Amino acid sequence: MCKIRITNHQIFALTVGLTNGSAILVISASVAGLAKQDSWISMLFTIVFGFLEIWLICFLWNHYPGLTFVEMIRQIFGKWFGSVITIAFLYFCFLSDAQVIWYIGNFITSQAMLETPPYIVNMIFSATIVIALLYGLEAIARSYEIFIYIISFLFVLSMIFVLPNARIENLQPVFEEGLIPVLKGSTLLSSFVIFPFVLLIMIFPAKADNTFKAMKSFVKGYLWGGFLLFTSILISVLVLGSTITANIQYPVFVLAQEINLANIFTRLEFIVAGVWIITVLTKGIFYFYAGLIGLAQLIELKDHKKIILPLGLIIFVMSGVVFPDATYQSAWDSLVWPFFAATFGLILPIVMAAGFYIKKWVFNRHKG
Repeated sequence: MCKIRITNHQIFALTVGLTNGSAILVISASVAGLAKQDSWISMLFTIVFGFLEIWLICFLWNHYPGLTFVEMIRQIFGKWFGSVITIAFLYFCFLSDAQVIWYIGNFITSQAMLETPPYIVNMIFSATIVIALLYGLEAIARSYEIFIYIISFLFVLSMIFVLPNARIENLQPVFEEGLIPVLKGSTLLSSFVIFPFVLLIMIFPAKADNTFKAMKSFVKGYLWGGFLLFTSILISVLVLGSTITANIQYPVFVLAQEINLANIFTRLEFIVAGVWIITVLTKGIFYFYAGLIGLAQLIELKDHKKIILPLGLIIFVMSGVVFPDATYQSAWDSLVWPFFAATFGLILPIVMAAGFYIKKWVFNRHKG
């Protein structure tokens, strides 16, 4: 596993995919429900707040070089207590992966293939993730070097095509209900966009050629991914208005249906759907890979590929029962997920950074 190396450009591409992930299609409606016409400001706050998470990740990269997140946990908290935290982190990874697959299945069966059972779609995408990981992380990273240009071009082009339908009055009045709704929207966005960055520590810097250059690529990928997400939220409100955006499940998909240039360029919403599926698969692969490697390190398994298939079957089954329906999923995303994601994506890294300084202080005091 340690012989795998990821280039800086591949880090950039994977970070863009992880930053967008399920957020482009899934979370826009919930944010609009909280911040209304100020949703785009919530995204700006999220981008700024994300630099705290980036600093935490880079701090751990610098002070625990060559280690994955699970190895850092066990080194900081000790073998036994660290193993308990690792098990909780693995649960977070596998449950989140099942949610990602559910999102794909629900989207396809509700928007395109209405008579197809969701478990069929879930099975296809579970198999896609399993096959991708059997080919290996390097193959995945190389493919996303190509995908990132395709999805960026198609998504930006779609947003440009829909701009003629934009109305600036949909953004007014600014801060109508004050700062609190904007911060709530930013917190929700952070749980989907920022907190999952902790998964990157399962790959970098242990498999990066140069830690400093990897950090620069990470930041660039975050900024570009944040720009794409900011664009999708801003244009959704400009074109559809905050009320419609909040009341439909997939506003960016509906947004793309508004494209009509001279009755030639129409029905381009599945370009957006394709972009979303590629990026959400990135997040699904990251969650699965993080849980896979973490489990292999926990049980001291040398070849992690031996457990890919059984874990894939477990995730497939979980994806069918993780959410009973879309109403439950919406409530979970708004009320539970931000705290669940923050526990592992923000609080745990902060505690680990504090633990480093505490250990350093105890060591220096004992030495003195």
